[in-house]
Formats: sequence, C-alpha cells, structure tokens
Amino acid sequence: ATDPDREGEAIAWHLREAMKSATKGTFHRVAFHEITPRAIQEAFENPGEIAEDRVDAQQARRVLDRLVGYQVSPMLWREVARGTSAGRVQSVTLRLVCEREREILGFEPQEYWNLDALFETRDPKASLKTRLALLDGKKPNIPNGEKAEAITGELETADYQVSKVASKPRRQRAAPPFITSTLQQAASSNLRIGTSQTMRIAQQLYEGIELGGGGPVGLITYMRTDSFNISKEAQGQARDFIGATYGPDYVPAKPNAYRAGKSAQEAHEAIRPTDVTRTPDSLARQLDARQLKLYRLIWQRFVASQMAPAKQLDHVIEIEALRGQALAALPLTHKYIFRASARETLFAGYQVVYNISDVGKEDSADPNAPQTAKRLPPLKVGLPCDLCELTREQCFTQPPKRFSEATLVRAMEANGVGRPSTYAATVNMIQTREYVNKDKGRLVPSPLGFKVNDFLVDRMPELFDVGFTASMEERLDQVEEGKANWTEMLQDFYDHFRQWVSARDRVGTAKGETALPVLQLFPEDLAWEPPVTRGRRTYDDAKFHASLLAQVTEKQKDLSERQWKALLAMAARYADRLPGLAACAEELGLTDAIAEFQTAQAEQARQQAEAGEADPEQLALVKVLDVVAEWAEPAKRGKRTYDDKKFRDSLLSQVEGGKALSPAQTNAMKRLALKYREQIPGFDELAKRFEIEATAGESLSDEEREAVTGMLAMLEGVEKWAEPVKRGKRTFDDHEFADSLRDQFRAKKSLSPRQIAALRRMLPKYAEQIPGFAEKFAKLGIQPKTAPKKLDVACPECGEPMVERQSRRGVFYGCSKYPKCKHTTNELPGGAKAEGA
Repeated sequence: ATDPDREGEAIAWHLREAMKSATKGTFHRVAFHEITPRAIQEAFENPGEIAEDRVDAQQARRVLDRLVGYQVSPMLWREVARGTSAGRVQSVTLRLVCEREREILGFEPQEYWNLDALFETRDPKASLKTRLALLDGKKPNIPNGEKAEAITGELETADYQVSKVASKPRRQRAAPPFITSTLQQAASSNLRIGTSQTMRIAQQLYEGIELGGGGPVGLITYMRTDSFNISKEAQGQARDFIGATYGPDYVPAKPNAYRAGKSAQEAHEAIRPTDVTRTPDSLARQLDARQLKLYRLIWQRFVASQMAPAKQLDHVIEIEALRGQALAALPLTHKYIFRASARETLFAGYQVVYNISDVGKEDSADPNAPQTAKRLPPLKVGLPCDLCELTREQCFTQPPKRFSEATLVRAMEANGVGRPSTYAATVNMIQTREYVNKDKGRLVPSPLGFKVNDFLVDRMPELFDVGFTASMEERLDQVEEGKANWTEMLQDFYDHFRQWVSARDRVGTAKGETALPVLQLFPEDLAWEPPVTRGRRTYDDAKFHASLLAQVTEKQKDLSERQWKALLAMAARYADRLPGLAACAEELGLTDAIAEFQTAQAEQARQQAEAGEADPEQLALVKVLDVVAEWAEPAKRGKRTYDDKKFRDSLLSQVEGGKALSPAQTNAMKRLALKYREQIPGFDELAKRFEIEATAGESLSDEEREAVTGMLAMLEGVEKWAEPVKRGKRTFDDHEFADSLRDQFRAKKSLSPRQIAALRRMLPKYAEQIPGFAEKFAKLGIQPKTAPKKLDVACPECGEPMVERQSRRGVFYGCSKYPKCKHTTNELPGGAKAEGA
C-alpha cells in the first residue's frame, strides 16, 4: 500500500519483483488517498493490479534525469566550478529565476501621472473621491509633469456634473480545493511557510496525528496531486455540514465542479480534510501551531469550494468635466471622466469561510487600478458637483516582482515544468546548491547561479528550453496513460541528447584567428539561403555572416561560444558550396564537429519528411514554375512520353506530402526552370537562390552555338534514316534522337557535351544526303578526328604507352589501352613530349 503516485507504483513493483521468487501467492496493489480506517478497509476490499504504464513512466523519468545529470554535470565541473550540477527540471527552474532577474535589471521605468479629485454635492450633501479614468474616451496617458500641470490648469476652471450612475450584479465563485501547487502558493503567501516545509507539515497531517485513543488518524488526503476531483462521499458530507452549520442558502443547488489541467491525474483527489466535521477549532489541542495553521487553510478552502457563490453589486459613478461658466473659462481641449467605484456584497456565500488568495496582495495588486470606496453616495445623473481638491501624483512603472517560492511554483506549473511531486524539491534544490538566495522572502540568483545558467543555456539551449522540458513532461504523461512506449520515448530523447552533448561539448569559444579562416570560406558571390522567420525572430545567414566577419576583422573581438557554434552549423549546411571546408576543418581540428552538425541536420530533415512536413526550400523551387502558362506539348521518345507539366505537378504533390526530392529530381526541376525561364519573372535572382546553373550548352561560346545550329540544320534534309538498332535493352534510333536534339535546342538553346559529340559522330553517316557536306563541316570549324599521339611515357598503372588526346577543354594524357585502363592525367612526369613533337 505505497503512495498512490508514480514513485509509489514503482516501489510496489520492486517489492513484487523482490518477493515473487519466495512465494507462489498472488500479488495485488492496494492504494488509498487518505489514511483512515474506512479508506484502508475499502482499499483492501477492492484490490487492484500494479499499473505497469505508471511504473514505466517513473522508470523513464529516472533514466531521463540520470542521463542529464550524469552527462551534463561533469561539463559544469570542468567549465564553471567543482561541485556544481545540472538537472532536467532543476536547471530550467533556475533559468526562470535568472531570466526574471535579468528582466528586472534591464527594466527602464516609464514616468506617468495620476490625477485624483475630491468632489462635493450640495443636494444631497456628499463627498466623493475619484480618479481620472478616461481621457478622450481612453485610458489616460499623462507622461510628464508638464502635461499633468497643463491638464490641471484646465480642470481647475471647469464645471462638473454626474454623467453616469450604474450598478452591475456579479457572482463570484469560490476557488477550487487545493492541489499541490496552490497549497504551496497559499501557504507561502498567507502563512509565510516555505514550499518544502509546507510539504513536510502536510505529510504529517496525511500520515496521521494522535487524537487520543485508537492510534494516529490521517487528517487530510494525499498531498501530491494536480486533480480537483472530490469523491461523492466527501462532497455529500461537506454539503450536509455546510447546511447544518451555515444554513441551506449556503449550499449550492448542484455540487460545485472544477476543471483541472490536461495533465492532471483525474484518478486522484484534491487535497481536503478526511472528515469535514473535524473543524480546526476542535483540533487546536492536538496540533502544533504550524500544523493547525495549515490544516485550517486546507479545511477552509475545501469547505468554501463546496459553498454557494457570493452575490455582489459593482457600483460606478462617473463625473464629467464641462466648460466653466466664468467669463475667463476657455473651452476644454479634452473630454475628462473621473470615476469612483465600490463593491457591495449582498450575500457573502463562501466568503464567510475563506476569502484569501493563493498569492499575496503584493503580487496581484494593480497599482493603476481606480480607487475603490466602501460606499458610494446616492447621486443621480446630471447632478452638479463642486471640485474641492485636485491632486497630481507622479508615478513610475514598476519592474516585475522577483519570484517568491510561491510564485515560482506557480510559474513552474504554468510552464509545465515539473509535476506536483517535484515542485518543492526543485525549489529547495536550487537554494541548497546556492544557485539562488533569499532576500526578504524573494529569490535572487547568485553569481554562481548566473554562471551555471548561462553556461547551460549557451551550450545546450534546446535541452534547457522551457518549452522542451514541458513537452517531455507531457510525453511522460503519455507513457503513464499507455499512449506511448517508454523505451521508444527514451530512444528519441537520447538521439537528440547525444547530438546536443557531443557536438556542442567540444566546440567552446573561438578566437578571431580561429574563426577568420572559417568565415573566409564563404565566397562573396555565394547564393545565400533566404531569411527564415521562427516566432518573432528572423534568421538571415548573409547578415549573420557579415556581422561576424565585421566583429572579427574590424572590432577584433572573439566569437562567443553561441556565435561559434552557429557559424559551424551554418558551414555544415553550406558544405557543398564551400570547396575548402574539409581541409579547413581538418587543420582546425573541427572535422568531427562539422560531421556531427551535418548528421544532426540530416536527421532533422528526415524527421520533417516522416512527419509530413514539406521542405520549405524544395517547395519553393518546385513553385518557381507556378507562373508558367504555356507548357511544351508532351513528347514521345521510344515507349515513354515526356510531359513537363505532369512531371512538375507530380513533384509538387510529392514535396507537399512531406517526401523530399531526390538529387536527380532536384536537378530535373532546375532543368525545367531553365527551359521555361522566359516565362519566369526575376529568373536571374531565382537562379542564384536555387543555384540553377546554366547547362553545358548554355555556357557555349557564340561560335559553338552556331556550330550546333548548323549541324542540326544539316539534318533537316535527311529523308532516309538508318534502321533502329537494338543493343541489350536499349534501342538506338537516329531519327528520333535527331528530333529530340532539335526540340531541346529550340527550347533551351543548350545541348550537353555528350549530345554534341554524338551529333558530330552521327552526321558523317548521312553525308550523301547533305549537299556540300564537306564544305559545311569545315565551315563550322569542326576538325576531323585525328588519332591520339603516342608518348614515350609508360602508364603508371598498366605499363602500356601513354597517348596525347584532345577534348573540348584542351589536351590531356591517357593510357593507350583505354577503355581497359582508364588512367588519365593533365601533367606528365619528366617533361615528356608527344612523339613527333
């Protein structure tokens, strides 16, 4: 009968595993939420089984925490100070405190002024304190004393009358019964008891207090919970008690119900007295002072949560400034409305028992709220008012408050950091480690706390991100609910964690002389990726590179660790466009780090594809052709039909479905863009962005392009074509090949080197059908193919003579036994020359 939470379930599982070899008996799991004879008897009458999913969740949490602690803490020892430690939840909580402190330190107060007025009426005779509530129909914004003085001068000559008298009914419901977080907040703010001490006292009340005869009795239900549920039996007992003690009007028509957060364990109950008839006063002699205070708080909160709402009236009186009747009075330049408000309670409802908040007034009060009087005089609209006093008050906006233990727990709960069983321990841990100190009840990061936080956030921002930590808590909840497998969840986490720790652990900071070679790898004419917006931030690679280059060269400042990591990650992304990256990385000892960044980026792309997310860059490339209005007619080549529009549409569907384009498909899209570039506005800029390079034909000189045009023109007169020849699975058809070359060159003004060479080889076959073939061939500057020149140099691979060959790019040397030996070179050893040279 261990505690009814993950830890208790795991303890029960370990007990069963330890004892099952010693007995053949059947094991049952008994759980109860209060230690009372009735609850224990009911639990043993209805035993259950160990919840394996809950055990798995606890096991997963323990492994997660150890992974982070064991692997990250040594880094802190090396880089920050010995004896420091990191924790999956602890470090994120420290981050909340440090970020709040920096927000306070960076706060710039803004001046503003309040105007308060005291009015009197003659019939009936009454006085009313008000505040300027509306200036030209809006909330007043009086930024300085000069403006306040000018307004005051105008108001002192004005007349006034009541412009509005209104009353609005409202019903105020009681707060729900306590859960762990709200109990800690209320105890801290109202009883000045810390979170850890609150939980220790609550544990005592839960485990039982000796009331005299019969042994200890549990006074409250289990105190580690995030559920607002109340058992029907306890609810019924509370309603009977309320009706008997306070009267039937205080019992709501239907039992009150409260909605918990999505992560709440609905099988649990809220924190409540085990017997509502045990009033705090009846236990005054059995409990010590702090036990009694906490029990009273829990008892009052629970009883109030089951009572009828309070019925109230909100009263408002507004007084409007009018142009004065005096001869010297000038027209008003603004419309001024002063307001007084009051709240009248018609029926106290739950407030007769409990009327305090979870957090103290200093955390919830609005300094700019209108003044609220206890009562307002019975005035009527149109009643003239005399201005008796007009005061100006200089104010300044205030920075956010430092966290107390209570408000820190509230922030943890709101951000999904930790769970009820860990709040108090976490808040206590960051103080025990001396990362955070207390100053007048407020939490202030120590210099060590700042160092630890800055190191962790700079080194592993993803791991210690508040949102990521909350998502891991949700995944643990999914494991407990049987919706996720705990080993798969851990494997997924570890795949990311290993990358964060390994790649980033070795990087460190970078001095200017180390960073400069990497920065210089990026050429001036590099086609940068377009800026990417994530949330409120825009990431621009080009601007980031320029800023780092200026920092190193002009300001002669080193790069921070975060900047250095970002630069290396960017180099990894642009690796295929940085020819010198591999050599530079090897020289600087960064080869492994660059490889790990590339692996992480590839894995992220894979996960995007599996998740059905379209790659933004590939999608943009395919959409370049959205503007094409006139597509080429489908062309049939052999048994295949080539339809540009259909092909492009299929790739668009593929990318939108989350499947990445293959390298071949990407190149095909670039060729299509080239083909239809005349219909694409701003094609040159798009070509730079997507690295759409001109094909070999596009880079031909004017003479070469003229030669291709002439060769294709020669084929126009050919009427008798050679029969198609089948070689293996392929069929070679000169007529079809010539037509395809003509179509391609007409559309793209380009042919590949292989296509041009094949065209040259094919033309002599049809010389008899081409009038003046020899003359035309020579006029196009096409030299007849000559035999390779033998050299007096032996091939270093097979020993046969080397030969001098000619290609479109110039002379090169190769083995005479080609294609059996494929050795080629651009330089010969010993300065050997071709035969006959």
